[in-house]
Amino acid sequence: MVTTRGIVAPGKTVLAPPAGSRAHRAWFQPLEPIPVFDLRASDPAAHALARSEQARNLADVCIGPLNPAARLALSGADALARRWLVASGTPYADELARIADGMGIDGVHLLNTSYEWGCTALAAPAPGGGSARLLRTLDWPFHGLGRGVELWRQRGPAGEFAHLSWPGAVGLLTGMAPGRFAAAINQPPVRRRAPGDNATLDAVLAALVAWRSSGRMPALHLLRRVFETARDYAEARVLLERTPIATPTIFTLVGLRPEETCVVERDTETFATRDGVASAANAWRYGTFPGAWRGGRASEEAQDSAERSAMIETWAGRAGAPFEWVTPPILNAMTRLAAEADPARGTLRVVGYEAAPSGDDIAFPATQWLEWSAAP
Repeated sequence: MVTTRGIVAPGKTVLAPPAGSRAHRAWFQPLEPIPVFDLRASDPAAHALARSEQARNLADVCIGPLNPAARLALSGADALARRWLVASGTPYADELARIADGMGIDGVHLLNTSYEWGCTALAAPAPGGGSARLLRTLDWPFHGLGRGVELWRQRGPAGEFAHLSWPGAVGLLTGMAPGRFAAAINQPPVRRRAPGDNATLDAVLAALVAWRSSGRMPALHLLRRVFETARDYAEARVLLERTPIATPTIFTLVGLRPEETCVVERDTETFATRDGVASAANAWRYGTFPGAWRGGRASEEAQDSAERSAMIETWAGRAGAPFEWVTPPILNAMTRLAAEADPARGTLRVVGYEAAPSGDDIAFPATQWLEWSAAP
């Protein structure tokens, strides 16, 4: 049940902050609609420069306050990310350069190569069995992303598509191409490279390994390219399976028919695909890839991913109210958006979330529901 701001989930109630506090006023302020922008005749770079204030605010939220030494380190890392993106062969390097140069801030390239989100996704037949449906949540620790999410309409050689993004970003996380397919991306386990149990160092080393590669696109850029160029589910699947990428990832893909559903787990050049009802969280479920991976079967992270996958799979082919499936453990303090997509019907439903100001370990709706359908 969704109230003005709180969520009542099985066995848990999120309470509003104390009356009169700033958090209380924010809690009860009217929910804003998710804006829809038509970029079919432009691109994300032009959009970012037109909404430069929002793009700078996003960068500030993600990077946070920096002392002079940290700002110098950020500038160096951003320069490395910029050089790597050019070497990666991404077709969107020019867009990123225009954003960075036009905004005049460090961090644009670095943020566009970050890969720090968790999420839960389901590819399964839609209720009634006449089409396929994608359910997806995106988890990210930064505040303001749920409230600031936008829906963009874009166009490529294969047709039009819509996806969820923020000013300053050029990749694609969650999208739908009406009459073709819908897809989303999840972060997989991080490969273990550091001695001991140092997750931060493993993540840094993974980034350095990716930045030393060339000719391999970031996974988010590949997904956008698929939306631009793939004519149908079959073409999208081949591209997601076969195109070399810079870092491991997990793609969830649905087509038009109820049997056109799969999850593609990817290392940089190899893949494992699960057809039929399939789900993705943040652990390998269907493939075995060489090397040691953080988040073994007995770890807390893997257990959490298994629980989220098991819960979302109970919604395969199941009807319900909008976002009724977004409950713990799928819903958590870092949930920033939820989406439901049916490309055969050309419908996409979205809501943004933010962490509860009371400090509870759950998120609450931060936007109105957006009910979008393909139209001229």
